[in-house]
Amino acid sequence: MVEHDLAKVGVASSNLVSRSILTLLFFISTLFPSEIIHLEDEYCVDTSELNASFFGYFKSDDFKVLSITSKNSAYQVTSQSILSVFLDKNVTIIDDTQGVVTFRQNCDLGGHEKVLSKALVQKFIEKYDTIEMVKKPTIIAKSPLPKDFSSYKFVDISISDTMLSRQNGSFSATFNFGGRDKKIYFAFDLQATISVFKAKHNLHNGKILLETDYESEKVSLDSLPYRVIVGKMPDRLVTKNHIKQGQVLTANSFDVKKDLSKNDYVKAFLREGVLTMETRGMLLDDANIGDIVRIKTEQGKVLNAKILSQYEALVLE
Repeated sequence: MVEHDLAKVGVASSNLVSRSILTLLFFISTLFPSEIIHLEDEYCVDTSELNASFFGYFKSDDFKVLSITSKNSAYQVTSQSILSVFLDKNVTIIDDTQGVVTFRQNCDLGGHEKVLSKALVQKFIEKYDTIEMVKKPTIIAKSPLPKDFSSYKFVDISISDTMLSRQNGSFSATFNFGGRDKKIYFAFDLQATISVFKAKHNLHNGKILLETDYESEKVSLDSLPYRVIVGKMPDRLVTKNHIKQGQVLTANSFDVKKDLSKNDYVKAFLREGVLTMETRGMLLDDANIGDIVRIKTEQGKVLNAKILSQYEALVLE
């Protein structure tokens, strides 16, 4: 019984010592953080002199790493130029970049970054309701911002249709300050995908498009062809050229099938006073219900008629 109790005391003492060691190690680690630093692709800066502490070096012997000499909103250097400074100080640094580091000034754009980003995304959604943002937009001013820009009131943004087909470009934003509107220009960079329709197999010319002829697929915004069909596939489409399997479907590749086709026959009613005469007429053009088209009667007369239904028309002369 005594030996058993002593064993319990030994285990308890051992556990106590282990916890004490772990606590001590944790305390030491907080006093002396790891010297391993990760270099990122992009940083937001508000000063031109960057020391090691800016990149995550927390020891007391802080040292200068970089001076930003450009007044542009974005300043780039090679990652190697930063790595070499840390390596000379025997500080371990891991390069997580693609070889270039970007330093952006005024990243919050005077507190307007969020509202500009939201307004920009909304413009893309209005054009492509199936768009999905893969990466939040990065927005930078194309010229130095006013010193009191934070006091400006955002009004709206304006962006061309061409820019809405790209993942990077520019737009203008209207701000109000002192009762006056001022337009400021910005550049943007984003990553997005859009659901489009692709042909499941080859489609010959003149084919009425069916649901079994296409499928939905996500593609990069930058790879969208002109007049791409997004959202919902329109009804009654007819191919007007050959479409290859896997090709993204665009409005340029289709005509909309009308209610009646050229050479279709209808009952044509001709009114003369109180009398209504009926004849058979052939359409000389494709037409929708309500259209006025030319028809040719069985007697060989060409008349203008208004299409009343798929089977009837009213002669107008």
